[in-house]
Amino acid sequence: MSVTDRGTVEMHVANLPVSTVLQLLSLEGQRNIIASPNVKGTVTANLYGATFEEALDAVLVMNDAGYRRTGNFIYVYTNTELAQLTTAAAKQPITRVFPLNYVSAADAKMYIEPLIGKEGTAAVSSPTASGLTTESTQAGGNSNASQDFIIVTAKPEVLREVERILKEIDVRPRQVLIEATILRAELQSDNNLGIDFTIVGGVDLALMGATSPGIQSVSLGDLPQDRFQLGNAAVSTDFAKNVPTGGITFGIIKDQVAVFLRALEQVTDTTVLANPKILALNKQKGQVIVGRRDGFLTTTVTETQAVQSVEFLETGTQLVFRPFITDDGFVRVELHPEDSVGFVNAQGLPSEQTTEVTTNVIVRDGQTILIGGLFRERTTDARSQVPGLGGIPGVGQLFRSNNDKSVREEVIILLTIHVVKDQDAYSAASREQYEDIERMRVGMRLGLMWHGRDRLAQTYYQKALAALNAGDRDKALWHVKMSLNAAPRLLPAIQLKEKILGQRAWYDDGTSSRMFLYRLIAQEKGYPSPSFDRPAEPGSPPTGGTPGALP
Repeated sequence: MSVTDRGTVEMHVANLPVSTVLQLLSLEGQRNIIASPNVKGTVTANLYGATFEEALDAVLVMNDAGYRRTGNFIYVYTNTELAQLTTAAAKQPITRVFPLNYVSAADAKMYIEPLIGKEGTAAVSSPTASGLTTESTQAGGNSNASQDFIIVTAKPEVLREVERILKEIDVRPRQVLIEATILRAELQSDNNLGIDFTIVGGVDLALMGATSPGIQSVSLGDLPQDRFQLGNAAVSTDFAKNVPTGGITFGIIKDQVAVFLRALEQVTDTTVLANPKILALNKQKGQVIVGRRDGFLTTTVTETQAVQSVEFLETGTQLVFRPFITDDGFVRVELHPEDSVGFVNAQGLPSEQTTEVTTNVIVRDGQTILIGGLFRERTTDARSQVPGLGGIPGVGQLFRSNNDKSVREEVIILLTIHVVKDQDAYSAASREQYEDIERMRVGMRLGLMWHGRDRLAQTYYQKALAALNAGDRDKALWHVKMSLNAAPRLLPAIQLKEKILGQRAWYDDGTSSRMFLYRLIAQEKGYPSPSFDRPAEPGSPPTGGTPGALP
């Protein structure tokens, strides 16, 4: 037996014990071969140009044996022993790390614990901070900022099952888009009628020093002293004052009689339409509020102290929901739409008038839910009169005022629920909405007066772009200077000027602290200095970094 310089084996043996052949292979091939005592048999073979592994396989296969390589050692066993070793290795627990994308590590652990049993273990990554309320002072701190994961130690076949289960449950959750249309209509109708009259006896109105602003009312002055010994009388009413200002006022003044009639009819038709839209994950709470938040103080009194805290009254249009998406094309939704108005009075007490619904419904994907019938009507008939005289048919109208008021309120809520199936289509629709909003913003800007600074700056900037595209750099530079003259902080114009001139405009502020930290970093990292393409001071040493590179 010999091993050539190319590492090939040439062997000629006849009826030689397999242990002897393995020893020769170890010596000639300079390999560490350790054989089991159970490996027995003889070898008869003539090999030419075989590799070491081919020669070893040829020697062992005819004697019902095989080998396993571990590091620099080759262990030779019978096939029965190899099978036993493989089975024993398969029963040894191993550890794997499973990264998680959507399911939490705590939930994943709960799902796989029955599978790994008592023989396996599972460790999870620390939970991250949750909640985005403005009242909370928690900002995450040392909570886990990396991807969630679970570490499982179990037998190989259990790990394979764990991997299969995690792949099935760790999937991207579905989302729903809910569009709410909340219509609140309020109709108020007021009818007011009041008649005032003033009658004096024994004296006329002029002698009483009466005044009448616009012949809408009359005010009597002082009675002359020489009339106190004579018979005088006066009768008056003030029912017209019960009627709010406005409407029609009719007045007659003659000698000793003044009569005024005031009538008013008010009709107020108010319609409030809200159309919030919100995208939410499956089984996750979604909430949108379009309204106002009024703060008020609350006091908690204990035996030792009184503690005041600030709470908020939220009014306006609110929509709170939680969707549950099914696989049969339906969505179960917990809903709470609300439309309210309220205020906090001078004493700090809140008051709220609200219309709200809390319900749990099932609707097909894409269909609309109608919540109606929220109707309320209030009619008020108020009358003020002189006792007895106001109840006389016909002439009783002169001694009373009437105020009829009718208020009708109705709320209609429409909810359209759509399961988002194509994220790209939704992104495209969002992009179109963004473009529409941008068009509205541009339209509002174009509606400004042409000689305003903003309009002038934009006009000259657009002319500068057109000139630069036409290859006229001098004209473009003139227009961009005019733009910056109107609006010196117009960033696109500043950048265009730098592009045309090939240099930056800089201005030293004379402070030593503003760039202190940057100078320290620049010295350590070798950034170009001075920054912002300022010219270096005469005699200053060269700095590292790429010449001309921006920080």
